[in-house]
Amino acid sequence: MGKVLGRIITALNMIAALLLLLSYLAPLVNPSKFFLPALLGLLYPYLLMVNLLFLLYWLIRLKKEVLISLLVILLGWNQLHHLLPINFSRKPIPENIPQSQLMKVMSYNVRGFNIYEWTRDPDVKPEIYDFVAREEPDIICFQEYYTTPWKGKTHDDIARQLSSLPYNEVYYTADPANRRGSGIATFSRYPIVRRSRIPFNSAGNGAMYTDILLHTDTIRVFNVHLQSIRFSQRDYAFMDTVRLKYSDEQMQEIRNIGSQLKLAFSLRAHQADMISSYIRDSPHPVVVMGDFNDTPHSFAYRKIKKGLKDAFSSAGHGFGNTYAGELPSFRIDYILYGNPFRAFRFERFKAEYSDHFPITTWLHYPGKDPR
Repeated sequence: MGKVLGRIITALNMIAALLLLLSYLAPLVNPSKFFLPALLGLLYPYLLMVNLLFLLYWLIRLKKEVLISLLVILLGWNQLHHLLPINFSRKPIPENIPQSQLMKVMSYNVRGFNIYEWTRDPDVKPEIYDFVAREEPDIICFQEYYTTPWKGKTHDDIARQLSSLPYNEVYYTADPANRRGSGIATFSRYPIVRRSRIPFNSAGNGAMYTDILLHTDTIRVFNVHLQSIRFSQRDYAFMDTVRLKYSDEQMQEIRNIGSQLKLAFSLRAHQADMISSYIRDSPHPVVVMGDFNDTPHSFAYRKIKKGLKDAFSSAGHGFGNTYAGELPSFRIDYILYGNPFRAFRFERFKAEYSDHFPITTWLHYPGKDPR
């Protein structure tokens, strides 16, 4: 009986190790061509945890089968670093860097400033304003930025509340000609000298860049909100209460959720291709901020990050999860940067004003000192 049990556990371990290995293909394989690696990439933290449990089991028993999961985990070392960077604290700012060469940037999906009353807190919008005022970013990129023509909810009203960031640009995704609705917005302490949108043809998601005059140099800041999955409340309720009964209705719901995931992965891959070409053609140093709606183990993340560094990996610590919604929490909001920037003191704030947590980092730009 003991030998049979051992063989079953070994077989299960090999299946878990194979699935983890396949998840490493997620950043490499376009999900519009082959969907399975993308799905396994989404499950990477859980597959890793299962393999760690198998590793611990065999280690306690001092069995050679410990090598099954150990080798596969080591093969994915780069993936592990994106999930859990080996930084024991937030990277401090060296004292010899002049303040004039530093800027603090923030990315924040504000979920429409609670326009649809996702939370019962009636003071979400002023609390977001207060949070931004306390953190004093030099540049902030909002996603799910929402304005209306109603008093107190126009773009001008919001700009007045964020008066420390006098320069701003908005791209309304649903109707670019109509200065209201949902979109993305970039606010800056420094002058914005140019703006261009990146056409996604998506009603609820979009991207743009702004060229910002940083003292005597120009940098290009990309504000990105990649394709959302758009699960319905019925989908969330199903995932919260699912018990496999293999009924026709239940299997149809599973197929619907799978189709939505596949479509979102494919659209994000296309959008990431588009953004990466804009980044590659930029004549200025690049900063990319936003909600990718995808994990660091995804094709979209790898495509956009190519040639850039991740501020969380460079200057953060812990798991850094940024999604606070109904699904399991993942890191899906990012601050990326190219040369000659360097990142320090990355921070994720557990501010409960949205279904995303805001993130900030300090960027060192060794340009000309204006003094």
